[in-house]
Amino acid sequence: MILDLLILISLVLYLVQVGILIRGLTAGQAQPSSTEKPRVSVVIAARNEEQHLASCLESVLHQTYPSFNYEVVVVNDHSTDRSAEICSSYAKRTKNVRTISPPRNGEFKGKTNALIHGIEQCTGKIILITDADCIVPPTWIEHTVKYYAPNMGVVGGMTLQFARTRFEGMQSLDWAYLLGLASSAVAHRNPLSTIGNNLSFRRNAYDSVGGYRKIKFSITEDYALFQAIIREGTWDYAYPIAPELLVMTEPCPTLRSVWRQKHRWGKGGLDMKLSGFLVMGIGFATHALILTGLVTGSVAIAGGAFLVKCMGDYAFLHRVLSRLQRLRELRFFYSFQLYFISYVLILPFVVFMGGKVLWKDRQY
Repeated sequence: MILDLLILISLVLYLVQVGILIRGLTAGQAQPSSTEKPRVSVVIAARNEEQHLASCLESVLHQTYPSFNYEVVVVNDHSTDRSAEICSSYAKRTKNVRTISPPRNGEFKGKTNALIHGIEQCTGKIILITDADCIVPPTWIEHTVKYYAPNMGVVGGMTLQFARTRFEGMQSLDWAYLLGLASSAVAHRNPLSTIGNNLSFRRNAYDSVGGYRKIKFSITEDYALFQAIIREGTWDYAYPIAPELLVMTEPCPTLRSVWRQKHRWGKGGLDMKLSGFLVMGIGFATHALILTGLVTGSVAIAGGAFLVKCMGDYAFLHRVLSRLQRLRELRFFYSFQLYFISYVLILPFVVFMGGKVLWKDRQY
């Protein structure tokens, strides 16, 4: 049958793609080489994060990097909870913490506005960004800085989610898959994406593209900045997978919040280059054809293809999590597969038919 043939062709393409991604995790990965210890600024944009902000700040303040050589700039993004009080408390008792509040009716929207004003207050040569619901490892600053050879402009980093339940575990594996893909693509010199809760850049590189004031607004501002610095053409870039750089964050608590997160990422990803759409297209076609085969009677071919696809996904995730020393997360693999096939098929419809993006009580 034609359907069986299409299933097999798409499966072969999918497995070739997985093989290329696995190779990118081992070949071409940037290695830490710098021994300099430049001045560093950490920027945290916080909006209604009273439950997590103190834990985040504690992790950022307990670093192996010399405390006198880095500062923490916390931007209170017009919170209506106790976030401002927590910011002020840390700023009063810790000399390298500063807190600012951006203009409420600035010319820029949402988190981008907060980041603009936070970065402009920074004194560091290297700027690291994380979110207020994240926990960074003690080695985060020290080991990130080691990747900043003289021509390095931007360094992405891995983030996983706390996985205490199956629902949380499948989200964490999803992040491991997507960010592992992003790291592999960078190793192949074909950068596709990044995430803003574990992102760093050289201040000169930021200024060379005009910063967020000159970059076209995007609801995925991290991706926009990452691509702008790379397109500028004079800066190198890296996306290492290393436990010393691994940031942990809180998962979405409900399916509705997962939906909104995917909607926002999907909308922001519409600016992705053609190779990114090719990766997504192969994944969509493979999952759609397998599901069609299971429904219309090609159970043997479709079922076998699904098992082989799962083996490829497992091999890729095993390589990513092995490098992060987080193999225990694979206990959620079966839940992840059901989640993965569902959202890969639904996401295009969410992006084009989901209406405006709602994030952090703001609409875009």
